[in-house]
Amino acid sequence: MKRSEAVEPAGHWVVKIGSAVLLRDDVHVDRPTFVSLVRGIAERLEAGGRVTVVSSGAVALGRRRTGEVADTQAELPRLQALAALGQSELIQMYDAEFGQYGRKVAQILLGRADLDRREGFLNARLTLEAVERMGAVAIVNENDTVATEELRFGDNDELAALVCGLVQADLLVILSDVDGIYDVETVDGARRFTERISRVSCDEPRLDVIAGPSQTAVGRGGMVSKVRAGRVAARYGTPTIVAPGKRTDVLQAIGAGEDVGTLLVPTESQTLQGRKVWLGGGAIAVGKLVCDAGAVRAVVERGASLLPSGIVTVDGDFGEGSVVELTGADGKIFARGLAVYAAADIRKIAGRQSAEIRDVLGFKVLDAVVHRDSLVVL
Repeated sequence: MKRSEAVEPAGHWVVKIGSAVLLRDDVHVDRPTFVSLVRGIAERLEAGGRVTVVSSGAVALGRRRTGEVADTQAELPRLQALAALGQSELIQMYDAEFGQYGRKVAQILLGRADLDRREGFLNARLTLEAVERMGAVAIVNENDTVATEELRFGDNDELAALVCGLVQADLLVILSDVDGIYDVETVDGARRFTERISRVSCDEPRLDVIAGPSQTAVGRGGMVSKVRAGRVAARYGTPTIVAPGKRTDVLQAIGAGEDVGTLLVPTESQTLQGRKVWLGGGAIAVGKLVCDAGAVRAVVERGASLLPSGIVTVDGDFGEGSVVELTGADGKIFARGLAVYAAADIRKIAGRQSAEIRDVLGFKVLDAVVHRDSLVVL
């Protein structure tokens, strides 16, 4: 996929604005950058495009209001309180700036648990669609004020990727405080960044080596989270551009097809549809099925259902219809799907042939433990 092929047909963009882009010194809002980005979004909307915004910044703005310095070791309740203080200011900023272009904004706060259930996932999608029909710009953020450590997004990069599945976006633009993804070389044991990568496939192994931890104190992300987000978006067939958010008119430059940032190209041949969109990103697994090598090959290479004969062990206590992860003997997750049977029943039929299910359980729903129509290969 060339850059023009990713950008020109993209009618719906998800634009993620990070804290390091929004602020100029970890404390104060970078007004010129903020104004430029809102102008870019407004111009795209005026031209008939569609844009959903995912914005960080609530915690950082909360710190500014209290006079605190950034602290990556702050306890969760403290961060939640800061988010509550900063969230109102964040949405007021967007409301005032978009108002200059006659645009309303709508605040959408999502938690991990909201997207865990398929009903919640669909409700979030319908809400975003309704906001767009009203002519308002959705400003999405994590609901930091109530999120727990166990049910948090890793960062807003991940949230932005999942929003691509919610709104069926054509392009994900992650605005960062760097010019894109840079290649690295190791000299005397030290990593050194070299040239910006213009285009790279999402499954390129070197991305795992290139990506590193966050270099700023105001955000939770880093290049590794942007690579991960690009790979999640790729499940929906959505390309990702990691671009310099502080560059003036960066969104206009991307729309014009300029070589800005790094394009992460999806490699999956088929876009996830229906409930597979939820399974591929929103759903949280509550159990695990460890499979033998033959089952892994059948599911991954042939698109087959998971049969009981290929299951080695069952982890977790879950009911039928629950989301489960499928792993190989090495522990690597290769798929996610909906369990046809409860954990206790799967343990009884694990390693057996499908023809034995009724004799063992006294009933039979399907030959498969996870049917291919309710399964996503990761």
